[in-house]
Amino acid sequence: MRDIRNSNVCVIGGAGFLGSQLVDHLIEDRECNVIVLDNLITGKEKHINKEAEFIWHDIRDDEHELSNILTKHKIEYVFNYAAEPYIPECFERPMHFFEINATAVLRVLNACQKSNIKGVLQVSSAEIYGDMTGKIKESDPIEAHSTYGVSKAAADGLVQVRWREGNVPGIAMRQFNCVGERETHAYVIPEIISQLSENNTVKLGNNSFRDFQYSKDAVKMAVLLLEKGEFGEVYNMGSEGGIKIYDLAHLIGKLLGHEKVEVIVDEERVRPWEIWHLQSDNTKLYNAIGKQEPTSLEIALQNTIDYFNKNNNKWDW
Repeated sequence: MRDIRNSNVCVIGGAGFLGSQLVDHLIEDRECNVIVLDNLITGKEKHINKEAEFIWHDIRDDEHELSNILTKHKIEYVFNYAAEPYIPECFERPMHFFEINATAVLRVLNACQKSNIKGVLQVSSAEIYGDMTGKIKESDPIEAHSTYGVSKAAADGLVQVRWREGNVPGIAMRQFNCVGERETHAYVIPEIISQLSENNTVKLGNNSFRDFQYSKDAVKMAVLLLEKGEFGEVYNMGSEGGIKIYDLAHLIGKLLGHEKVEVIVDEERVRPWEIWHLQSDNTKLYNAIGKQEPTSLEIALQNTIDYFNKNNNKWDW
C-alpha cells in the first residue's frame, strides 16, 4: 500500500471538471504539494486551487519536456485526467481524439518511467464496453462504439503493457458517467438543467441507461485506488446505480420545482448508434479500496443545480 499524504503530486488536466476537484481533495484532505498541468482548451484556470502551482502544458508535446517538469518538481505520483471526452466531436476529428487519448498517454507513461514516478493513475472510460444488461465487470468484452472508446481502450492496454515491459507503475481507472460542479462539456445533465431552468419542456435524444457518480466521490476514490490498487490492472468506477435519461429529466424537473416535465424526442439529438446500458460493477474496486457509500443521485444533482444557479445560470464552457 502506498500513502499519498504529504507527497508531491502532478495532476494532468487539473483545470477540468474532475481534475480540479481532485486537486482540491489532494490539497485540502491529503495535504499534498500539487502541480497542475493543463492546456486550458476546456479547463478553466479559475478552477485551479490557489495553493497548487499551475504550468501550461499540452500532453501532445515531447515527453522529455514532461519528464523534466516531473523531475524538477520531485513528483512522486501522477494523475492523468487530460482527455478529449466529448464523444459527438470524435466523429469529425478521429485522429485528434486518438492522439490525445492514446498516443499522448504513452508519452505520459514514458515520462513517468524516466522520472521514477512511484505511481500513475490513467483515467479511462466506460465507453470502451459494448451494449450489455446489468452491471459491467472488467472482464466483460471490450466493444467500443466510437473513436473515443477505442482510444481509451488503447490507453488501458498501454498501461498494462508498460507495466509488464518497463515496470511503469500504472493503474487504469474506467470511469463511468459523473455529475457535479464545474462541468466543462455540454453533456446530458447540464443540458437538461439548462433547458428546464427556462420551462418544463426538454428536448432529448436516446433514452439510454447511465450510471452517474458524484464527482467528489469519484476523485476521493481515485486517490484510494492509486494508493491501494495493483499496478498493471484496470478497475471500473461508478455509483453502481443508474437511471434512464428520460427519468433523469423528470427527477431534475422535480428538483427545479416543476410539477410536470414534458420530454420531446428531438431527432437531431438521437444517436444512430448507442450503448443503451452502462452500469458499473465495483466489486474489484471495492476489494482493493474497501466499500464506499455513494452520494445519492438526488444530492449530486441538487449540488450541480446549485452550482449552475450561483454561476449566473451558466456552465463553464
